[in-house]
Amino acid sequence: MENNNSNQETKIPINQNKTMIKGFIVGILTLCLLIPIPFILSLIQERQKYKEDVTSEISNKWSGKQTIYGPFLEITYSENSKNAEGKDITIQKKIYTSADKLDIKGDINTQFKKRSIYETSVYKSKIDLEIKFKNFNDILENIKIKPENIISTKLIFGITDSKGYENNVIAKSANKNYELISDNQTLIINNEIKNQKERIQFLSQNIDYSTFDFNKVTINLSIKGSEILNFIPSAINTNVDLTTNWKDLKYDGNFLPNDNPTNKNGKTNIKWSIYQQNPLNGQLWRTANNFSDYTFGVEFLQMNDHYDKTYRSTKYAILFISLTFAAFFFIEVKNNFNIHIIQYALVGFAICINFILLLSLSEYIGFDFSYLISSIATIILISLFIYSFLNSLRLTLKITLMLIILYSFIYSILQLKEHALLVGSIGLFFILAIIMYYSKNIEWNKIK
Repeated sequence: MENNNSNQETKIPINQNKTMIKGFIVGILTLCLLIPIPFILSLIQERQKYKEDVTSEISNKWSGKQTIYGPFLEITYSENSKNAEGKDITIQKKIYTSADKLDIKGDINTQFKKRSIYETSVYKSKIDLEIKFKNFNDILENIKIKPENIISTKLIFGITDSKGYENNVIAKSANKNYELISDNQTLIINNEIKNQKERIQFLSQNIDYSTFDFNKVTINLSIKGSEILNFIPSAINTNVDLTTNWKDLKYDGNFLPNDNPTNKNGKTNIKWSIYQQNPLNGQLWRTANNFSDYTFGVEFLQMNDHYDKTYRSTKYAILFISLTFAAFFFIEVKNNFNIHIIQYALVGFAICINFILLLSLSEYIGFDFSYLISSIATIILISLFIYSFLNSLRLTLKITLMLIILYSFIYSILQLKEHALLVGSIGLFFILAIIMYYSKNIEWNKIK
């Protein structure tokens, strides 16, 4: 009797620790299966970078992001001075002035340009500008220049990428046409946002200030560009009225529209009205100011950015793997099955490959359909594999249902923006509660 009792006592610790050991091994395997995840995330970033390179190439050949500068007046005048030896000399100086009022009305038609499996948004636009400058005598009085010292007066205008011009730029004033042409004049503009200097190739035309009507100048413009169209509020009063066929818009720059955009006949209308007593930190300037502090406009978004969504979904890999393994573990303990650790590993690899499948499909058919196809394929694969060694339809259906709920939950989080954190945290709380409920029946330390 003593020997039997002694043998029984030595066997009890081995049995009671079996569940703990298996749980520990499953936990280690879960962590090991997270090793491939950084490589998958790196692959997603690599594909996204390649897409950005192709998009940039398309934009460069079409025309890049556009910002409209001006129009401005450039006044070249002479001034008496002394050289280093004290002799009287005459030097030339330039000064620029912006308008009192600038009204811009534009119609923007946006489309996709595609290369291979990649595409980017580009646009063509018809833009009408109406400009009112100060009376020229008032300008001269402000800058304290005598008319006889004026060498030339030019009307200048520019956009960021000169490839975007689709027709001649003609300014009209007092029933006369002034064709603005390139005279190799480059204005260097500081851009603190990009921490670099931008060289804007301006168009210009000499005007006769004695006959030019500074109270009303009009320019009808056709330009093309990519992704963004911005403006400089160079006048004291700047009014912009844009109409576009693109729905997914982001307001870029430093000024918001007056009101919420309106939609009519499939087009969106946006309006800005900007008043500045001292535009561009000075209506008169000799060197270009930091225009990046003033730009505003619209960005034409591509909402179906499947790379971002795939990247976000892959970050939930720990949740997919750990919950699936937890379900296996509870079934194994509760029903006295012995699921081999290799079978755990194969299911984990199937979940990892799901993310690669999602990435590859999304490049062709978009994220939503790709997520549906890859999820269904993975769920079916895991369910058939489980049934092959459990031989229990009831348990297989339970795990299948859990996987369907899990994939649906992650998809709903990916569709949310501002509320993703709230919904995700509540969902994780309930998941933890369910795991705690099922774990209460596991006899971790109880001796039978």
